Amino acid sequence: MLTAVRNPEPWTPGPALDVAVWIGPFIERAHPRPGDDHGTEMIAVALVHPETGHAAAYLHGHQLGYNGKGWLRCETTAILGTWQPAYTMLTNAANLPLPDDVGMAPAHYRVHIEARRPDGTGYKMLRLGLYFQTWVASHDTDRLNTELAGQAATSIPGFTVAAKDTLATTRATPTRTSPTSRRT
Repeated sequence: MLTAVRNPEPWTPGPALDVAVWIGPFIERAHPRPGDDHGTEMIAVALVHPETGHAAAYLHGHQLGYNGKGWLRCETTAILGTWQPAYTMLTNAANLPLPDDVGMAPAHYRVHIEARRPDGTGYKMLRLGLYFQTWVASHDTDRLNTELAGQAATSIPGFTVAAKDTLATTRATPTRTSPTSRRT
């Protein structure tokens, strides 16, 4: 086990091999999202139970919080290397459920249609998504930009209208204030 941590099998972007990811003091097993594991600084992964492949492990992993996290953004600096069975004893599954906050944001994408003036100011006109794979968002962005290219001058005079794909951010929930804390 210690040899595996000291000499991890190197991970390179591209092959869809499970990776060992640092989450706090633990090493967790993560599966890169197909088609979205080619980034140099950030990839999308799903945390999986260390004994994935067995029905009992899936159910046990569900109870420990592995299956409810969805796709997450993982910095490549948090990747120790390719997953090895020796890491199993170093995971949360060895004795604890996953924490609610694993330190990774959801990996969702959006397409924004923007109208921009020549000075760079402008407006977001429309948000499309959530997309769960970056290549699908990029494909839709390219299709929209192709369609908009012929009509950009007539859409909104004085503005350039274009689509752009971006990471989706979570919306902040509005906070309620008590009647005594409001200013009059």
